[in-house]
Order: sequence, then structure tokens, then C-alpha cells
Amino acid sequence: MTGRERVRRLLDREPVDRVPVLASLIAAAAEMRGIPQRLIHQDAHVNADTLLGVCRELGLDGAYISSDNWIVHSALGGEVVFPEDDEPMGRRPVIDEWDKLEGLAVPDPESAPRMRFMLDAARHAVELNHGELFLEANMDSGAFQMAGILRGAERLMLDVALEPQRVHRLLGFCTEVAAAYGAAMARTGVDAVQFGDSTASLVSLEMYEEFVRPYQPPVIKAIRDGGAYPFLHVCGNSNHLSALLAASGAACVEIDGPADLHKTVEVVGDRAAVRGNVPTMLLRNGTVEQVERRARDCLQAAGPRRFILSPGCGVPRGTPPVNIRALVRVAREHGTVR
Repeated sequence: MTGRERVRRLLDREPVDRVPVLASLIAAAAEMRGIPQRLIHQDAHVNADTLLGVCRELGLDGAYISSDNWIVHSALGGEVVFPEDDEPMGRRPVIDEWDKLEGLAVPDPESAPRMRFMLDAARHAVELNHGELFLEANMDSGAFQMAGILRGAERLMLDVALEPQRVHRLLGFCTEVAAAYGAAMARTGVDAVQFGDSTASLVSLEMYEEFVRPYQPPVIKAIRDGGAYPFLHVCGNSNHLSALLAASGAACVEIDGPADLHKTVEVVGDRAAVRGNVPTMLLRNGTVEQVERRARDCLQAAGPRRFILSPGCGVPRGTPPVNIRALVRVAREHGTVR
């Protein structure tokens, strides 16, 4: 069974031979290849070659095709700085004044430069893959996180309290952008498209219900209609949101290290697969034995549910490759699906 078959069968509720293992490698992949990060963020072929090649060498079941969270910021006219060997960084928020929202239009993903760059990377990964690995491509952000990037995260939190109607207008626009980009990414032929409402774990359940949840279904539908599985990623402690994540319609819910995996899989049930959640700092700084122990704990917490073993978030630079291989080894030895 190839990695692609294994993950797709799991998502389709079909029998698999073992728990799959995925990992989001960008900075770590550049380091393992000995190349500056700038190349991954600016050259579509280097992006796909590096991310796919490293994941294959580590024995993972899939590859994560991504760059950074400033793609939409750039597509809407924001400035992005590219350090030689670090992550890109956006400059001034695009919507630092509310009247600027009225002058924005939903960009065409095939012509907006950095969106086109990511679509080209995804298409190149599909060509190189030959159906071997499960390809999960990132499409930047869901509506709420995108609003925080375009408006500024701290400013958005104030707006939620002081100007909620304006926030809803912004979220409506962000949903249109995310749906257009997600659909375009799905049409590249990748297996899954991930979007993050990563900052949503910072808000209360009530705020999530009003400002996050209503804007996810159109994005999820656009990804499904484009032919890919929608994956939803939330950073931090998402325990209070488990039921809403389960009801989102995503094929897979990705949780971070601080979240309670056992609680999440119990609440999600069979409505979606769950991916997680070995802490990334443990992967970077821990011993192989510590990583193996935590991976076994994850398998035990997930039990018989549909589960993908993974780091909780993006693997940081400085992570020893042997610690990623330890996840694969644990899944092969102990990840029997009952």
C-alpha cells in the first residue's frame, strides 16, 4: 500500500494496514537539503523538489506543499520581505484603514503572482509524485486568520469587540478569496488542501461561533468541489473548539501539541479523521526515545479512531531527521488499525 493509498483509504473510511504518518516540513526541509529558505519561498520547482524529496527520504506517507502565510497578503498588494534563510515576513497590513477594504477585489489565483507560484509548486509536485505520496497543499488561511493578517491581529481583536459589523464584511470578503484560492489549489491535482484558522484557538467558544464557524463551510465546499479533501488546522489549545471543528465538514482536523488528543478524537468521532499531535519542540530538542514514547502515547490516545500521526504543527529548523523517522518507525511497529 503506498502512502497515498493509505491516507486516502483512511479518509474514505476504508481499511488500512497501519496508521499513516505526515509532517509539515518547510524550514526543516531546506536545512536538510542545505539550501537557503528563500529558494523554497520563491522558486516553485525548488519548493516541490525539496519538500517532496525530503518527505520521501524520511519515509513519510505524504508531503506538505507550502511556503508561508503571506500569500494572500501579497496577492492583495501587500509587501513581503524575503530574508536569505528565514521565513518571509509581510510589512504593513493591507487594510490598516477600513476604507481600503472597499477598493479590494478577489484576486485571480492563476494570475496573482504568489498564488500562481504556489499553484505551480503544487502542479510540479503532482508531476514528480507519480501517485506515490499523499499530497497536501496549503492555501494559506481561512477567513478569520486571513482577516487578522490583512487587518493586523491585535487590531482585529479590538474590531471584534468595537466594530463587529465591519469585521463581518471583512470576513465575507476573506471567505470569497479563500474559496477562490482553495478551489484553484484543489484543481492542481493534489489530494488535500489545508487551510488554517490557526489563531481561532485564541477566541472564546462564543466568538468562534459568530466570527469563525460561519465562514468555513464555503471554503470547505470549494475545496471538495475542486476534487480535494479539505484539511482544517488550528494551532494552540483547541480543546474548547473540538465539537465545532468536528462539525466543520473538514475531512481531517489537525490539532497542535497543546490540545488533548484523546478528548479531540472522542468528540470528533467518525465525522472526520484527526491528525496530530507530537509537540514540535519535543521533536526538535528531545531524544529519539522521548519522541517514540510520545508517539506511542498518541497512538494509544487515538485508539481505533481514524488517526494520522503527525507533529502538532510545522517542524522547526534544527529538528534531527532521526526524530521524524522515529514517528514512522512507531507507526509501522505499533500503528495497527483495529
